[in-house]
Amino acid sequence: MAVAQQAGPERAATRQPSLVAGGERRRIERRLREAGIWGHPEVSVQYQRLAQRAVLRGVESGGATKEIGRYVTFCDESGGQLGWLQPIDSIGSNGRHAVVIAVSLVRVEVFRVRNTYEVLIARYSLVQEPRAERAHVQADLLFRGHEGHLPLDLTGSDNAMAGRILPEFFTKAGERIEVPGRFTNALKAAVLGASCLACVHQHYLTAPKSSSEVLG
Repeated sequence: MAVAQQAGPERAATRQPSLVAGGERRRIERRLREAGIWGHPEVSVQYQRLAQRAVLRGVESGGATKEIGRYVTFCDESGGQLGWLQPIDSIGSNGRHAVVIAVSLVRVEVFRVRNTYEVLIARYSLVQEPRAERAHVQADLLFRGHEGHLPLDLTGSDNAMAGRILPEFFTKAGERIEVPGRFTNALKAAVLGASCLACVHQHYLTAPKSSSEVLG
């Protein structure tokens, strides 16, 4: 399946939303490395020379141990599944699973500690400013769920419910926060991924129907 080669180095999107603030993010990243879980939430800008346009590149990735999990996947702006450019087979587990290329996409990220969940949903689009040589990324936060709770152990005896339920999120005043309805399927898949022990496959990106689907 032919895809134009990138020109120049990969460029990460600017001001990418994060699950948590800097200090806590560093502690989370260190704990995930110790557990052997490799999530890649960053979205980068690539340039297709044949099509003469910029595109976004994301990597579905992650997995879980019994105690901790992280998963990153991507969907379109209506929450629908995107076709991957290619799946990735790795020697290890809990790492990269598939690459997606699109002109716009939504990142869905889940971090789990036992039954407590952090969730981030962010939209990425390309913006071409007048007289600018290359497009840049606009990243908009759509939903952030802090310290959500899901009482079931999706890695153990309750795993039949994995991919079917979501954690609950509340404000500091105890009012329920609803996940945007169009993203519930993508988020259920990411929750499943964050509970998938020694994960070696993608949970939401799907095989493309055609090359045009891959190229957006």
